[in-house]
Amino acid sequence: MSRETAVLVCVTGQRDCDRLIRAGRLLAQEYTAHLQVLCVLPRSGMGDVDCEELEYLRQTARDADAEMTVYFNDEAPYIAAAFAKQTHAKHIVTGMAEAPVNGFVEVLHTLLPKVPISMVAKDEKIYNICPAGRGASERLSTLPQSG
Repeated sequence: MSRETAVLVCVTGQRDCDRLIRAGRLLAQEYTAHLQVLCVLPRSGMGDVDCEELEYLRQTARDADAEMTVYFNDEAPYIAAAFAKQTHAKHIVTGMAEAPVNGFVEVLHTLLPKVPISMVAKDEKIYNICPAGRGASERLSTLPQSG
């Protein structure tokens, strides 16, 4: 497996982000790339961090042969873009923005327009952003569920 390039999964620190790690793992296998998991939490919420959920995601990442990095910063898309460049990410996986939309994916796409971004909805349907990705209607329901 190449350590030269990576698939970057951006999680929010919520337990249900495990679906993003599973999707990222499949992409990393397809690309023969290293899997990286990144969680950028706001500085203002440092005292409200649910350590149990972060530990669950860290373990899920470890089970997927991924490293998980956590930053506390109020500029999540800029941190994610810098991390993507540092790890030579060739694909980024995020969750779907819910209302209110925070602009994370839009800013990330603006900063890294040539890197495909796959957004995984709660129903595990994948939506892709430029460059035109394959498998836009792919379902992850066949992935093994963590227990």
